[in-house]
Amino acid sequence: MIWKEELVFLSSILLEDDTFRITTEENIDTLARSINNNGLINPPILLINNSGYSIISGFRRIKAIQSLGKSDLVARVLCKNDSSLEYVKIAISDNSFQRQLNLIEISKCYKMVSSYFEEKALPEAAFSLGLPDNPVLIKKIIKLCDLPVIIQKYILSDTLSLAMALELTKPEYNQTGTDIAIIFDKLKLSLNKQREFLTLCYEIAVNENITIADLLKEDNLSNILNDKNIDRNQKTRLIRNHLKKRRFPTLIQFETEFENNLKKLNLIEGIKLIPPPNFEGSSFHINMEFKKITDLNEQTKYLNKLIENPVLRKILSKEI
Repeated sequence: MIWKEELVFLSSILLEDDTFRITTEENIDTLARSINNNGLINPPILLINNSGYSIISGFRRIKAIQSLGKSDLVARVLCKNDSSLEYVKIAISDNSFQRQLNLIEISKCYKMVSSYFEEKALPEAAFSLGLPDNPVLIKKIIKLCDLPVIIQKYILSDTLSLAMALELTKPEYNQTGTDIAIIFDKLKLSLNKQREFLTLCYEIAVNENITIADLLKEDNLSNILNDKNIDRNQKTRLIRNHLKKRRFPTLIQFETEFENNLKKLNLIEGIKLIPPPNFEGSSFHINMEFKKITDLNEQTKYLNKLIENPVLRKILSKEI
């Protein structure tokens, strides 16, 4: 690698060429103040070509200098003699060995390197560049940088969990990933609720032969989301109930009837009757919890009587 320090005019730098951009941080205020007070300590790395200078590393530094009203800067300029892989290595190394990269930045690095190495060789290449070299992690997050920018921001702000972000890389969410992420952000859903929402939407779309995009555009959902008179917790409950009714048409009726009959059974302490998930299937479970043999003895006697209870028979026959 051959380079030399040069004074470069900002007007000759191809600012829109982000081929080698890794950083996701856009705020430059603190950096600009530092440069203004202390000067440019670490010059950007540029690549000279026929139309000007491409940025290899230092996108934020250059933007900060531009914000200070300066017209030029000192940069380390590479001659266009090395392979493109060498430029990728320089861009990654200049970032990874100076600071801790976030998930999206690491994903970008993996994506850059993957153009030059087979999958089995990626871990070793990643290690040499200061990146995590776990093959499972590489396979998981390499696609994150292909997601829309707004989804990437939700990942970095912890609004969208990594598990759900990986779900949104699947083909079925190509047209709806952003809309789903926005809903998660509005409602501040936990991981379990995010997973439930995705599952319900997907199963409804498959069962009714519609797209998830069409489902999300329906008035019932949009009216709840846009209602300014209810808080996000109420919206979450209403949307969850709506989707569950849609996915399991008789579920709410079964739940209500089951609870009413459960009260009629008047189960003693330590015994629980658990219905099949979503009332799909025929297997019920009895859960017994006891501390002493006498408790177990009492519960066993009660169960023998419970078997003859017509309300239990009605529940098990699902005539509820």
